[in-house]
Amino acid sequence: MDSVLKEKWFALSLAQQMINIGNEVKRGLKVGLDSEKKTMFFEKAIQYTQLTMEDCKNAHVLPELLISKEVLEDYSGEHNLACSGEQISRYYQAYQYLL
Repeated sequence: MDSVLKEKWFALSLAQQMINIGNEVKRGLKVGLDSEKKTMFFEKAIQYTQLTMEDCKNAHVLPELLISKEVLEDYSGEHNLACSGEQISRYYQAYQYLL
């Protein structure tokens, strides 16, 4: 991971990090049937979630971050968890009210 990106990411609040992850999810859901673009956006959301998990200030929410990462990985893969794109998007939208 690029150290500059990591430094900038860690400078964001948890709410800002989650909103950015949610924006990638939203972009992934908007591309419709373009699976290549959808995969790209969801991979970025997963990557940002991993960075958020590595940020020491977020240790208190690590279990929730682990679950959110698992949900994103599942949605972009096998869909074993049966979460809809709408449900995932609403989860991240809630963080906008924290700012």
